[in-house]
Amino acid sequence: MSTLIAALALLLASLLGPATAHAQTAGDKPTRHLHDAIVKKHGKLFFQGRVEPGHGPVYVQKKDCAKQRCRWHSFKRVRTHGPQERWSVRVYAPKHGNWYWRGYVKASGDYATSWTHVWKTYTRRY
Repeated sequence: MSTLIAALALLLASLLGPATAHAQTAGDKPTRHLHDAIVKKHGKLFFQGRVEPGHGPVYVQKKDCAKQRCRWHSFKRVRTHGPQERWSVRVYAPKHGNWYWRGYVKASGDYATSWTHVWKTYTRRY
């Protein structure tokens, strides 16, 4: 009985071993945290944050609708500044509908490509 259990354990290990090893090597690199938010300053919208750890630049992208057929487009490349590697870019809202925003820092050194959250901007009519 113990031989059967050992054989099943070896079979299971041989089946899962390569997949587990592949999953570990694919995700070995940690990501940066971009501490992102959209804030309103003096009636204008800004997409901002700070790169931790490391530095930028941060690439900001825009999307015109939530549907799968709508693609992300490059909006602006933003440099980081200061000892805390802060970044900020002015973003806009459409008169009708929604726009979506996200940013990322390319992979470098020991870190993988890191992404911000996806943010939606819109104009409210009263």
